[in-house]
Amino acid sequence: MKLWEYRIKQYTYSLNEEDIQIRSRKNYEVEEILSDFGKDGYELINEIKEKIINKKKKDYLRTFFLKKER
Repeated sequence: MKLWEYRIKQYTYSLNEEDIQIRSRKNYEVEEILSDFGKDGYELINEIKEKIINKKKKDYLRTFFLKKER
């Protein structure tokens, strides 16, 4: 029987025009973090994007699900 170790990471991001640089920097940081998990043997199994209810901003929550065999 295989044993699995799971990790869940969540990040927010904005689609507002004035937040382009912040979003770009945050996306780069998230890619670096996911790359580090990949080096540790984790595999990305799913990603979910959900809108955060806010009438003034277009904010989203990204949830990454990772697993690795123990």
